[in-house]
Amino acid sequence: VLSHSHTYSDEQCSDGYYGNLCGQCRDGYGTSKAFTCRSCFSHSVIIGLYVVAAVVMLAFMKLICHCNTGEGSESGATDTGKSRRTDLLKQLVLYMQYMLVLASMNIPWPVTLSIPLRVLAVA
Repeated sequence: VLSHSHTYSDEQCSDGYYGNLCGQCRDGYGTSKAFTCRSCFSHSVIIGLYVVAAVVMLAFMKLICHCNTGEGSESGATDTGKSRRTDLLKQLVLYMQYMLVLASMNIPWPVTLSIPLRVLAVA
């Protein structure tokens, strides 16, 4: 009898919901925001989104490096490997600061961007 009533209440819920007051997401669905279930992306789409997000972040970092390191700067021909490494470290710190500023903004970022931004905010 209990399983029959449980099934009946589940049938009253919209697609992707089940449980008491239809407050839980079914398998294959996830919570995108409070009380909202959406169908999950396939694994290939998620991997593709992570790759795109990584490429965008690397392109942004490349742009920062390009804008902040001038060709023919005062170091000139005496540029050593050590000074080059410190320049790259400065650019990495600057990039992370930009990402922290973006993470602190009250913007509903897509999950593929919000997870890396949250990791940066914790680090």
